[in-house]
Amino acid sequence: MPGFSSHGRAAMVSATLLLSPDAALAQTGDAPAAPATQFEEIIVTATRTPERLQDVPAAVSVLTADQIRNSPAQGLDDILRQVPGMTLDMIGPDVGHPTAYNEGMRGLPTTETRMLVLLDGVPVNDPFFGYIQWNRIPLDNIDHVEVVRGGGSPLWGNSAMGGVINVITRPPNEQMLDVDASGGSYGSYRTSAYGVYLPADGVKLSLNAAFAGTNGYQTTPASWNSFGSTTLRSPLYTRTSFDARTGSARGDFDLAEGLTGFALVNYHDNDQVLSTALGADSQRTWTFSGGLKQLVGDGGSLTANFFFDDSDFTTNNPHLLTFTTQYNSNIHRTPVNDAGGSVVWSQDLDGIVRNYTAGVDMHWISGQDNAEYYLPNGTLAVPTIVGGGEQIFIGGFAQARIVLVEKLEMVLSARYQYYENYNAIDTFPPAIGKIPSSRSYSFDPRINLRYAVTDELALRGAYYRSFRAPTMDQLYRTYADTTAGIYEGNPFLRPEKLEGGEVGIDYNLGALRTQLTFYTTTIDNLITQFNLPASESPPGLGVVCGYDAATFTYLTCTRNINAASAIARGIEAEANWEFGNGFSTTLAYTYADSRYTGNPVDPTAVGERLEGVPRHNVSGSLTYRAPSGWQATTVMRWVSTSYGDAHPDDNLKLDAHFVVDASASYPITDSLEVYTQIQNLLSRRYIASNGGGAPILGTPFEIMSGFRLSLR
Repeated sequence: MPGFSSHGRAAMVSATLLLSPDAALAQTGDAPAAPATQFEEIIVTATRTPERLQDVPAAVSVLTADQIRNSPAQGLDDILRQVPGMTLDMIGPDVGHPTAYNEGMRGLPTTETRMLVLLDGVPVNDPFFGYIQWNRIPLDNIDHVEVVRGGGSPLWGNSAMGGVINVITRPPNEQMLDVDASGGSYGSYRTSAYGVYLPADGVKLSLNAAFAGTNGYQTTPASWNSFGSTTLRSPLYTRTSFDARTGSARGDFDLAEGLTGFALVNYHDNDQVLSTALGADSQRTWTFSGGLKQLVGDGGSLTANFFFDDSDFTTNNPHLLTFTTQYNSNIHRTPVNDAGGSVVWSQDLDGIVRNYTAGVDMHWISGQDNAEYYLPNGTLAVPTIVGGGEQIFIGGFAQARIVLVEKLEMVLSARYQYYENYNAIDTFPPAIGKIPSSRSYSFDPRINLRYAVTDELALRGAYYRSFRAPTMDQLYRTYADTTAGIYEGNPFLRPEKLEGGEVGIDYNLGALRTQLTFYTTTIDNLITQFNLPASESPPGLGVVCGYDAATFTYLTCTRNINAASAIARGIEAEANWEFGNGFSTTLAYTYADSRYTGNPVDPTAVGERLEGVPRHNVSGSLTYRAPSGWQATTVMRWVSTSYGDAHPDDNLKLDAHFVVDASASYPITDSLEVYTQIQNLLSRRYIASNGGGAPILGTPFEIMSGFRLSLR
């Protein structure tokens, strides 16, 4: 989608929903003349209307194409760790199991992904599980990334409880070809190509292809302590390898006077070996999207768009018979389709109301998990277990941007959401069978205020309500294996609800941009887990809850329930400064006080911290760009201790850690540069993810070197 670039373009990006909870469409328009600093060039759409970054009445961070290009990061999630308010496991985009690799924002627990990620308006969140497969987003095709923190349901619908990450790809404005290739430690490689062809006036065609992979590193510690027991790593545990392929083809068209459109096809697949050689996973996703935009009269626009997503996920889960023997305990195959569309009207005005936007949208999901559980001799333990159904979201939203008096701006937005689960089935023992339909409604308002005290200093505040419907994974999918235990879905779960607000201070002076935000939210109907007694262990699957002395493993057995309430409050601070002579720096700090305030089924959790949320998170970077063109960047990050559950005595500990990354590039010619990227320069080892099965170690020392070729 067209957007801005750090080389002088400032195309307005107006994100309008493709569908109720999960999509936005990037629009373009004429940009104002570029002012003196890079921050004044950036136009963002955190409030769904284009505004200069320093004028937005919300907590917003932007990652530019230059920042991404010069970062030591191997994936977008690596870069997002530098943004305040983000909680992402330090294990890179390749080595975590997708269904267990969840991220957080604004102090919400990492038991599930409670934020929405969009790529040119199409949701990247998996429609069945909710997780993010970051390898679906090649770095070389990104124009910029907007990170909008705080309850996002009024504007973006479902999944956006913690906020929204909106990834905008490069505008195809000129014929070009970019090639990027690198390789390095652990047999890792990354290759991508992006090209634009302009065959005629009003026709822009672009292609993008990316390949990435690694032989992997040993992610499992030699031993670990949890639930009061010591577990030894079986010699069967192996490196986590990964290979991914991504491709897209897009056409942008000027169809008539004031009428533009686009069509996009995207493909992604990957293969992974996790924990042991039998633990093979594979994913495949096709996405088709398109849209039309008609300019109407003076400042009006009508936008219609759609997408359709077809995906399939297969995962093999090995089971340790003894410390040195295993078999493929179960195979899960999860085909899913989802589709959505919207119609949105937007009108710019000259009076007190500067803009209003209204629209309707829909999102439909259909999928099921087919699980085959095997005995050690290879025969089925029970008939194929099926869990799945359909979900539909139908919503209407409206927003008005109002300037009450000079320097005081107010943005009012609200969404009314209808949500239903239907055609559902669950045959996991004791086999509920066909499940009655359930429906829910949600009204979610948001108010943003910003007062410009001076040209440099502004005060802002916001109040919002937000929601997140349970995923199909939480509702219908149950799985059991020796590395994690038994986790039962619950088809009677209700949506989670969030209410909160924030106040903040923005200070912008020349090449310095700073934000300080204080937030507080309460969460009700929080989906958590209920520990099953031994009498409720499902029969016939060969999995027994508790400690197994033969395999040195501890298996937990839980069921999802709406049982908890929580509070998440904290402080976010961010500074970006280009202080001259080629030097620039970014600093970010997050303090998160996130804890349970109620849980009738687990009173001992009350007062304890939410899963996976560290109390302190500090990051900083320093970049030097020489007049001759070479550049070097160092990124430092310190994260305090957190835990994988609400009981520190269980010792599901995520270690505090200090990590240094570095990168450097050198231009050989105007079109060719070489570069080196180093992650974990000090080679620190620490547990980065720990949810009850085998913990996962963070990325070790890794060096990648390559070249970038740009032809214009």
